[in-house]
Amino acid sequence: MSPKLALALAVALVSTLVSGAASAAEHLVGGGVRFFETVDNLDVDDLGAIEDSGNSYILAYGINPAGLFRFEFNLEYIEDGYAPETGEVLSPQALLLLGQTLYGGVGVGLDHLPDNTVGDDTSDPYFIGRVGLDLLLLPRVHLDINANYQTDKFDKVLGGASSNSITLGALFHFRVK
Repeated sequence: MSPKLALALAVALVSTLVSGAASAAEHLVGGGVRFFETVDNLDVDDLGAIEDSGNSYILAYGINPAGLFRFEFNLEYIEDGYAPETGEVLSPQALLLLGQTLYGGVGVGLDHLPDNTVGDDTSDPYFIGRVGLDLLLLPRVHLDINANYQTDKFDKVLGGASSNSITLGALFHFRVK
């Protein structure tokens, strides 16, 4: 595991454990799908075409303490074929969200490309802006529909590319506590 990925996971874990409200908070687990579309074209010499759009899959864990703030930790998976010679992409993300039914927030993530043959296997951190609608469908089931804006820099993993993308996602969250 790369040092950046380990650091990101450690920060997420420590912030969860340190929060005194976390033990009394609502805990949610879930998953879903996200559609992404790049705002600009990604052209990297000697790499070939990089997909401008596609789907990814999300595993999510959320902490919803009493009040307006909540935390969400995601692991996004993009299948092999997103970019030639990179293989699959795993992307851990941490978000701080404000609001309950209608919400917005910011976050940070890293792209991890375990089979990358053209550069490092972990990207620089990228930043996320999110707005969403979290609907309570059943007493323990939420449907989260969200839109995200991501700023990605692939300097180390794809030889200097950078891109911004817009994503639309739908996740089901199940309350476990």
